[in-house]
Parts: sequence; structure tokens; C-alpha cells
Amino acid sequence: MVPSLAPRVSSSPAPRKSVNRSVDRAQRVKGTNHLEAFSDGVIAIIITLLIFEVRVPALTGHSTSAVLHALLGIAPKIVSFAISFFTVAIFWVNHHHMFVTVAYTNWKLLWYNNALLFWLAIVPFTTAFIGDYPTLPVVVSLYALVLCLAALSFSVMFHYVFFRSDLTLDSVPVAERRREWKRGCWAFALYGVASLLALLYVYAALVVIAVIPFLFVVPKVVQKARD
Repeated sequence: MVPSLAPRVSSSPAPRKSVNRSVDRAQRVKGTNHLEAFSDGVIAIIITLLIFEVRVPALTGHSTSAVLHALLGIAPKIVSFAISFFTVAIFWVNHHHMFVTVAYTNWKLLWYNNALLFWLAIVPFTTAFIGDYPTLPVVVSLYALVLCLAALSFSVMFHYVFFRSDLTLDSVPVAERRREWKRGCWAFALYGVASLLALLYVYAALVVIAVIPFLFVVPKVVQKARD
């Protein structure tokens, strides 16, 4: 009997493609202290710069009404400072809690983190801009767009860390990682909507921008990981 030369067809399913984690594992460095210290320093500077545009107003007199009138004149700057401070602080809080579960770094993670810091570093400029022109549609749209790109950078970094790398602890269930990543995606989606909405209904966009940070005050990943 002549043996068949036809290739055998295996009944088992073909293996699914997966990320080559061995490459990332070889390039990773234990600990995240340098990354976190650098991020903390940059974010601290960003938050400090926010107040520089809120300057003492010139008084037309020394009465209480004169002071109140002067403060009313810089009210848009005070409000924009408060919203930006709160927003950047929430980015920092979520960044800090995310890295509690990260045990290693590599060059990819460093650059994902740098991309986030790049967009956050623009916030003092857009804050000063919107403080001077709080109802100008293009200015409000730009403010929301920068925050949209910062939120997108955070979500991309989150996805890399928890789904495409081997840098984290095993204490966070996959289901919780997916839930938190989807939650983060809502941030850049809402800021994107606000950026477009500002060109049509600027006051509605301002309300959306002010409300979004409250949705992310309490981070969830670390809380679930510790339970």
C-alpha cells in the first residue's frame, strides 16, 4: 500500500493568536517608582501653573462693593481654575490607583505615560484661554478636545497595561479590568461629545465639561483588587 502524501487535517482548532508576552517580559524592569515620581512631579507642576492665570484684580475703590465687582470680573478664571484643578486631580488619583496593581515597567509603558502627561501639560494653556473667553465656541471646544485626548491616552495606556502586557499583579480579575476600561472609554467619549457640542450649544458643552469629572472621583480597580 502506498502511503498517502496528502497532509493530515487536524481535528483540533487552530491556536488563537496571542500577544508575545515573552518579549515584553524580557524588556520589563521591576518597580514603577521612577515612572510614578516623574508623573507626580509633572502633574504637581501642571496643577501649580493653573493658578498663575488667576491674578489679583485692580480695585476701583476700597469698599466691599468694589472688591465684589473686581472678583466678579475674574469669576470665569476662578471657575475655569477650579474645574481644571479638579479634573487634573482626578486624572492623578486614577493614575495612582492604577499603578498600585502594576509591578513592572517597560519602554512602551513609559511612552504611553508620556503621551498622557503631554496632553495634561496643555491644560494650563486651555484653562487660561477659556478663562478669558468662557463662551467662545472654538475656545470651549479646544478645552474639551485636549481633555478628550488626555482621557484617550489614559485609556490606551490602561488597555496596554491590563490586556496587552505582562506588567501587572494577578489580583485584578479580567472582568473587572474590562469593566474599568469601558468606564474610562466613557471619559474621552463624553469629552469628545462636549468638544463637538461646544460648536453648536456652548453653554450645554460647559455643563457637560463641569459634570464629567464627578463620574470618575472614585477609582474602582484597586478597590476590587483588594476585596
